[in-house]
Amino acid sequence: MERPDYRALAEILEEMNIAGGFFASILARDDGLLMASAASPTTNREVVAAMSGYVASTVERMRDELSLGELKDISVRCSAGKAVFKKIASHKKQALILAAIMPKAVRYHSRVLGKAATKIRRVLGYR
Repeated sequence: MERPDYRALAEILEEMNIAGGFFASILARDDGLLMASAASPTTNREVVAAMSGYVASTVERMRDELSLGELKDISVRCSAGKAVFKKIASHKKQALILAAIMPKAVRYHSRVLGKAATKIRRVLGYR
């Protein structure tokens, strides 16, 4: 089996930041381990990755208890900006979380995150 090109993941995240007007983006495993990032040097990437795993697991439990169906994304809107978390999963593969931090003025982020998620799935062989 061929090993994925992990450098391509950071390039995908950088393209996503530019297209969406995001401050930072990370790709983490659902247990909070950082896989790739595109962020300023002042962004604590490990904290964002850890919070991604925590938020996703908490919302998954809520989703199960409330029978809300399949999780699409999680948005956290605050006075100074937004964080959006998108789960990338495949049958029998490690679930991943794609997170983007953006200014509060960004209104349309779903398409940009979706395109990046599709590219990430291709790189990692998730079908």
